[in-house]
Amino acid sequence: MDPARRAAWEAYLAVRVGLLPDLEVLPVGDRGVAAKLAGLAVRLRQQAPLWPAYGDRLVTVVTRARELQRTGDRTGLTALLRVMLRWLFRLSQGAARLPGSQH
Repeated sequence: MDPARRAAWEAYLAVRVGLLPDLEVLPVGDRGVAAKLAGLAVRLRQQAPLWPAYGDRLVTVVTRARELQRTGDRTGLTALLRVMLRWLFRLSQGAARLPGSQH
């Protein structure tokens, strides 16, 4: 698997296996949730160059997700993470375009 696809898959797993299950059982303001979201933000910022057309978008989305977490918006955060999941999964599969993309 090429580095861009592998990075997308690993980020996908971080959200699908780490963040979303935690949001189902922990308060949205939990430190563990915040730490996982911060880790995801660092990962996506570092790996954004691997996805030239979408890296900046993913960084913007994770930044917004952190804002939603800080304000306690579980519904908005969960919805945004689910959109991010779709994008990361498509990138991990080598998709040329993401859903809703104009590229």
